[in-house]
Amino acid sequence: MATSPAPGTSVTEWSYASESADDTNARANGPEHWGELTPGYAECAAGSQQSPIDIDSQSRTLNEAGPKLDYHSPLLVTRDTGHTLQIEGASGNTMTLDGTQYTLSQVHLHVPSEHAIDGKRAAMEIHLVHSTPEGKLAVLAVLVEEGHDNLALSRLLSRLPQRGLSETLTSGLSANLLLPREHAGWQYSGSLTTPPCSEPVTWFVMQTPIEASQAQIDAYHEWQGGENARPLQR
Repeated sequence: MATSPAPGTSVTEWSYASESADDTNARANGPEHWGELTPGYAECAAGSQQSPIDIDSQSRTLNEAGPKLDYHSPLLVTRDTGHTLQIEGASGNTMTLDGTQYTLSQVHLHVPSEHAIDGKRAAMEIHLVHSTPEGKLAVLAVLVEEGHDNLALSRLLSRLPQRGLSETLTSGLSANLLLPREHAGWQYSGSLTTPPCSEPVTWFVMQTPIEASQAQIDAYHEWQGGENARPLQR
């Protein structure tokens, strides 16, 4: 899960480069070192509820009803954050979970998936990031498996922005089109999956994946310039 820094906040550069990466500088800023980069990122190493996780479907309780979703305002803009493709839109989309109503802030993509289910990671993962006026965060995670072409992803991939820029989505896109038909899933308390790795974050990982073609997965991977998924934390 990626979040944008607050205005005026300085950002220490970090990367997704693994310990085996050729680029020494990128490797030094990779996930294994996030907690060492600045005191503000200490929770990446010291946190007790870090995400993503491997979900054991046999031991974790499945929430069959899922959250209450009211997504009626369109997503309008795709933006390159430097770490992911972020999709933003008009206000008014909400998710209600455990009696708390959260407002959809942004949507972004990871390749491969960050969460795993029973040890298996999917080809991609979509994060729908929500917040409350008090600053509580909740993320709806949708796994993406290889299969048929996904029309919603086709629209996003057709408007991939240049580096550091944004693109407008013609006529907008409903966030509902990024969801599976069934909304059952697993809920847990975790963290941001990007620096500063803040805790707590309420996660709801949907059990049923959506599909995307291998060509679509490859297209996003190429635009992204490689993988942008944090290793499993527990």
